[in-house]
Amino acid sequence: MILIRHHNEGQLKPYFYFALEEYVLTKLLKDDETYFFTWEIHGVVIGKNQVIENEVNLAYLKEHQIDVYRRPTGGGCVYADHRNTMFSIITKRTNKEFTFKTYLSKIIDSMKLLDINIEFSGRNDLLFEGKKISGNAFLQNKYGMLMHGTFLYDCDLETMVRAITPSDEKLVSKGIDSVRSRVTNLKPYLKGLSQEQLIKHFENTLTFQTYELSDEEVALIFDMAKKYETKEWIYKKQPAYTKILKKRITGGLFEIKLDLEEGIIRNLAVQGDFFDTQALKPFEDAFKDQHYDKKTVEHILNEFKVEDYILDAKTEDFKNLLFEGILGE
Repeated sequence: MILIRHHNEGQLKPYFYFALEEYVLTKLLKDDETYFFTWEIHGVVIGKNQVIENEVNLAYLKEHQIDVYRRPTGGGCVYADHRNTMFSIITKRTNKEFTFKTYLSKIIDSMKLLDINIEFSGRNDLLFEGKKISGNAFLQNKYGMLMHGTFLYDCDLETMVRAITPSDEKLVSKGIDSVRSRVTNLKPYLKGLSQEQLIKHFENTLTFQTYELSDEEVALIFDMAKKYETKEWIYKKQPAYTKILKKRITGGLFEIKLDLEEGIIRNLAVQGDFFDTQALKPFEDAFKDQHYDKKTVEHILNEFKVEDYILDAKTEDFKNLLFEGILGE
């Protein structure tokens, strides 16, 4: 494999690496070539087809200033910190059906040289002594194939669980115990090998030449990365889903059901134990096919006052409840 190098290692957000993968795949890759590089991040990375609210504890992430990123590949949600190594492999498609094993076997062989016996498991995992140390995702298109994954060196497993599970403390505690029984870090088994030395070991054993990105290429990759950091990519590039906001506010217990698609309200329904003073349909219809953001919600509620439809209700309280469900702001 060919090692990709640049002059910004260890200083970048995942957006850059997603764009680097895209650049190698679409601009650099030639027949019979395979490229490799490692990277580090701190945050939660969700698959391209996942709904953020179903995968992460948003309140915990906000409190601890942990960012959410959306990768261009499918698969599940992962938490990673700077003690977790990420790796990417980009290659041309073959006539054979894709299998993770073809590429993960290279990682297995590399670790054998360190007297670490890793096994391939299931569809896309690597295990050490029966516990997961790597999960992987992929995509393929007309240009080639991209596979990337995690490699647990000394990741904070407790933060991992708290970041990607509900806020219920009992569930968190069970989750931490469960993760510790199924997932492990490799640091205790590497005989003092540092994370930097492990990365160097991968580079020395998996690659046979180096491709150094020019300053012009890096500038282009930074420009390509911009799309991956937009709210539209992270928060609105989600499959259609339903969000329910439930809270007792002035006027009664309100349950707002929102059918959302790429940041657009396709349908809004208001239910609860309140007393309506006239039909709610015109009020609900005012939100139909509108953007779900604070500016739009405020504009609608300036024209359609909740108190005109529901006894004792206050528009400000209803607005704040809707605001609670808005992501990325």
